[in-house]
Amino acid sequence: MRENSKLKESDIIRILYPPGETQTDDCYLDPTEGRIYTTDTICEGTHFKIEWSGPREIAKKLVEVNVSDIAAGGGVPTKAFLNLGLSPKIAKEDWILPFSKALRETLSSYKIELCGGDTYSSPSLNLTLTLVGTTAQPWKRSGGRNGDLLYLSGSVGLSQLGYKLLNERLDVPEPLRSSALEKHLTPKARLNLALELSRNFTISSCMDVTDGLLQDLPKLANSSELGLQVFLEKIPLADSSFLNLSESLSSGEELELLFLSPEELPSTLAGISITKIGRAVNEWKGVKFLDRGIPTKFDHPGFEHF
Repeated sequence: MRENSKLKESDIIRILYPPGETQTDDCYLDPTEGRIYTTDTICEGTHFKIEWSGPREIAKKLVEVNVSDIAAGGGVPTKAFLNLGLSPKIAKEDWILPFSKALRETLSSYKIELCGGDTYSSPSLNLTLTLVGTTAQPWKRSGGRNGDLLYLSGSVGLSQLGYKLLNERLDVPEPLRSSALEKHLTPKARLNLALELSRNFTISSCMDVTDGLLQDLPKLANSSELGLQVFLEKIPLADSSFLNLSESLSSGEELELLFLSPEELPSTLAGISITKIGRAVNEWKGVKFLDRGIPTKFDHPGFEHF
């Protein structure tokens, strides 16, 4: 009997859909109503540790990772549904009250209405938020075109540095230390930037950086069936003193926007830096990294769920 092969997350998602039909976007678009939908889960031990993250940080992160998906889809979130799986040690007033307060405040900052959901007992803390939004010009990962320019908002590496700070004793000076911890514990969606881009520029394809550039760049390339030529020296890194290049490019949950556009964009928009890090080509498919013109490969793609 042949031993069952180990599946990756992408394999599992592909199996769930009928043959030839695969959902490559983090959002679902209903074109008849101009509605956009997304859902995301964060759970104890995988996305956070309760030794590091209190109820306020967890509530903020839950909202931001979902808002980030809507932003990357070119939408504006309006309504939310919460599924709250509480472990016995968490289902207490001193945890629920600050969690609910931070949840309401974060949703309110985006003018999102909490409309319902479910609460249940769980062996560990497990939270799912579903967002509904509107969009007039949706962005899909499959919209990239030959000749498009590849852009990245902000920088990458801070979340991974924050993770290392929580795991190791590193002598990291301020304000870098605080910025890294904040990026890891409570990352911020780039909704305002997405709105400015949508109003003023043509965006062919977009996604947010949640699994690290080494994993997310191939997703963008494969969805648009293009090649992405990536210039490593152009990628803005948080700090090279405490992370090597592979660590920075594997840094997940950055919530930065990774997108393609046929236009030359300004270096700053909505107070956020924008960097041109590559271009799309149709001569080949996939991702090729160049370090000052020299082809470079990476042995490990970063974090994998399975």
